[in-house]
Amino acid sequence: MKDSANRMPDPQAIPQFGLYGEAAVEDPSFVHIENITSRSSLNGWVIKPHRHGRMFQLICMLDGEVEVVLDDEVYSRAEPCVISIPPGAVHGFRFAPGTEGSVLTLAEPLLTDESYSRCQPYFEPLFVSPLITLFEPDSPLLAQLQQFLQQIGQELNRPDTGRALMCEWLARAVLMTLRRQLEIQGQSDARGPMSSSPLAAFRRLIENRFRDHWTVEQYADELGMSPARLNRLCKQLLGKTAKTLPQERLLLEAKRRLIYTRSNLDEIAWELGFRDPAYFSRFFKRATGSTPGSFRSENNFDTTEA
Repeated sequence: MKDSANRMPDPQAIPQFGLYGEAAVEDPSFVHIENITSRSSLNGWVIKPHRHGRMFQLICMLDGEVEVVLDDEVYSRAEPCVISIPPGAVHGFRFAPGTEGSVLTLAEPLLTDESYSRCQPYFEPLFVSPLITLFEPDSPLLAQLQQFLQQIGQELNRPDTGRALMCEWLARAVLMTLRRQLEIQGQSDARGPMSSSPLAAFRRLIENRFRDHWTVEQYADELGMSPARLNRLCKQLLGKTAKTLPQERLLLEAKRRLIYTRSNLDEIAWELGFRDPAYFSRFFKRATGSTPGSFRSENNFDTTEA
């Protein structure tokens, strides 16, 4: 079913979105879920090839048919499946009208922070490259996956205490369910070790060193490559400079500490490697448009809501 409307465009012309048709979402704590119909039906059931610089996406098709572009390959599927799309991967879809399922989108930093370190060996096969995981219609794991996705939708539509944390926990449950299905199919190592990817190694290094405020040169030296090559890799795959990635990780940690802890601003600045609290405040305001104190008040950290 290779159709000219779904063929891969020139890489330089591939748009980069947050969600398809919207400007890129910069909030690194972002979690979103929607049904396939809500966006696809508005576009004639065709989502043209595009990519997400800092977002991981799962397309969970329960019923229907899809033709999917994944980088330079085109696949057709008419059975329940989950299409995993790592940050930077080009993807496009042509759904049969009436196709049912969900689209779960997670900001990439949610999958690389310290709280995910124990999960990393399980989840790595999902993040190497685009992947299609098939399910039998009566599979218990498919039913479990649907349940977790429904719970995420419910959490995002009510202002309960701890909503953001609950969504993160449920997202982990979704990923672990998918990982188990991969193991059943013998696909868990099919794409090779993630450790072979320079970009994956950079992400892990950022997780270990973002509080040290390393320069791009220091990261590149540790990775055994030139700063120019590292910067080129980040721009090509993520649409970001190498300098931006550690700064975004630092900002995510600052937001979390402001929302989820009672540490004062000086303590947070010190914990994040800022020796001058005033510089921390300038960094935060430059990145968000709000002072740390205003951000904490607006996000009501006592109720741990995002």
